[in-house]
Amino acid sequence: MKQYFTQDKSSVGIAVGLGIEAVYALLLTAVLLIVGESPAEHVRWYGGGFILLILVLRYYAKGQAHLKVVKSIIVVLFVSFVVFIFALYKLRLLQ
Repeated sequence: MKQYFTQDKSSVGIAVGLGIEAVYALLLTAVLLIVGESPAEHVRWYGGGFILLILVLRYYAKGQAHLKVVKSIIVVLFVSFVVFIFALYKLRLLQ
């Protein structure tokens, strides 16, 4: 499994980027449900997943020097951020 994440492929960057976002969203949802809060009331908290994605991007850019992985993580970050902002706008949480 470790060998997969050391490759310089675009598919690795997409898998890492979407995986980080999915794991963060699942953990946040689980914690909110355990605490008894509605995840719909805390939609903005899901934006914290971008912080983790930026940290992973920094790890690959600085430590690993995998150019294709870094480019694909940047694309995943940009697209998911635009979708997140659009969702916040449609839910009337941005003014």
